[in-house]
Amino acid sequence: MGRVVSGLTGIVLLISLAACGEKAAQAPAGGAAPAAVALPGSAVMVTETRTIYPSFELPAMLESVQSARIRPEVSAAVIANHFTAGDTVAQGQLLVELDDARFQAELGAARAELEAAEAGVLQAESNWQRAEDLMPKGFISALDYDATKAAVETARAAVSQAQAKLTTAELKVSRSRILAPFSGRISKPGHAIGDQVGPLSPTPLFELAQIDPIYVAAGIELGVYNKFTMLRQKLKAEGKEIPELAVSIDLTGAGEYPYEGTFEGWDHASGSSRGTVTGRSLFPNPDGILLPGQSVVLRGKAIEPMKRIFVPQKAVLQDQQGHFVLVVNDGAIVRKNLEMGVRDGADWAVREGLADGEMVVIEGAQRLAPGMQVTLSNSL
Repeated sequence: MGRVVSGLTGIVLLISLAACGEKAAQAPAGGAAPAAVALPGSAVMVTETRTIYPSFELPAMLESVQSARIRPEVSAAVIANHFTAGDTVAQGQLLVELDDARFQAELGAARAELEAAEAGVLQAESNWQRAEDLMPKGFISALDYDATKAAVETARAAVSQAQAKLTTAELKVSRSRILAPFSGRISKPGHAIGDQVGPLSPTPLFELAQIDPIYVAAGIELGVYNKFTMLRQKLKAEGKEIPELAVSIDLTGAGEYPYEGTFEGWDHASGSSRGTVTGRSLFPNPDGILLPGQSVVLRGKAIEPMKRIFVPQKAVLQDQQGHFVLVVNDGAIVRKNLEMGVRDGADWAVREGLADGEMVVIEGAQRLAPGMQVTLSNSL
């Protein structure tokens, strides 16, 4: 089981694992303090650092790394299919044979034409050599000399043309044998023996999908994706390492898949109608268990523990300045601006803004304001 670096699978975790610092914003009380408000001890919690192994869970779909619908490049009849539906085939394996009798005949004719053209070159060069011997003696005219020289070039061009025809004929013969372009799992044959097929056939000879390795594709909300990419840039600029994750998938009715994967990359465009970006992880599939189109659950868990202060989500407020909580400090309400991380159940990790031992208001914060005096009606 390998270790992988975040990508798609680390979005939620990376956002929470940036370096910690402390920053706080406290609104001045200003003026006379209002009458003290009594708070029950249950309305306040004392913060403390907690250690967790952050994890995430996303619905995902399996996709083949590459797939192809193979049609022949020449027109002929099918004479043999060397596979059955669902076979795993190797790159270069012979899969379909087409009738090549016509192509073999064209090949023979092309070879004969090339031989004739090469003989023509020998004759033309011999005539030109004799012309070069006779020209200085005045036995032939300049016009006849030029004609013999031109005949050599014409004969050589005929050889090139014949060679091109031979190459074309050889390609037709070779393309009557259809080989697997890559290793993968194959569909049922698209044509029976005797069917006439060609480049424009509506039905392919077969479909082939590479499934080892295989993609696990999951959609991520654009807001999360944007936050992740910006944070990633920040971490790189600060010279900080991206934390490692263990990534796995769960199969419907079968539990956890025995191999882990690695993040491969983001899709080239977002799904504007869905407001998501697709990221792909690559998983080994040596036994062919995973199939394209299969629904799975993508899971990730941090290899290294994360130490953070956690507060209940209900205690976190938000305004134009961002997220904040209210704390009790020396009998007064103080605002603490926060940078939030991942959620763990009903709690929310705090990346910056709180320290151990602070008293956070977790109930009734909506009726309080910075600067208000409070008293706790019973001990915490």
